[in-house]
Amino acid sequence: MRFAPTLIAVVLAFGAPAGATEHELDAYGPALDACYSSAETSEALNGCRDAVSGSCMDREDGGQTTLGMSSCLMAEAAAWDRHLNEEYKATMAVFDEQDAEEAASFPGIPPRAAALKAAQRAWIAFRDAECALARAQWGAGSMRSIAGAGCHADMTATRTIELRAMREER
Repeated sequence: MRFAPTLIAVVLAFGAPAGATEHELDAYGPALDACYSSAETSEALNGCRDAVSGSCMDREDGGQTTLGMSSCLMAEAAAWDRHLNEEYKATMAVFDEQDAEEAASFPGIPPRAAALKAAQRAWIAFRDAECALARAQWGAGSMRSIAGAGCHADMTATRTIELRAMREER
């Protein structure tokens, strides 16, 4: 039966099947949403880290296995990614408004919104490369999927918090 080793290799290389992560996201994502909603500052959002993966690993059958941890961390990354997209849109809207207000008075100043768009695109490429490195450092080892998913969750949370902080600083 050659299918089983191939399936295991695919899961270890790329993570758990999407359906598994959807279950964890549906079950534990609301914990991050609640924490996120109650955080009054970007700094307070740091307390929301691991809201999904921590509970998921503790409560799910198999949550402490390699596959379980990977699924829980991927759900954490997906939950933060939803908030990242919201923060990006909100920050872009503020920057667009500020750019419009200052355009006539300061025509030579590069627009904030364009700079944010370029930075976000570069950040996505950096995150993907950095997390590929985190996976690659483990070679063929079973930790590679955990390292990659953990990297993705951590970097996405960090960027989400940074985007909110950009609006607080103004």
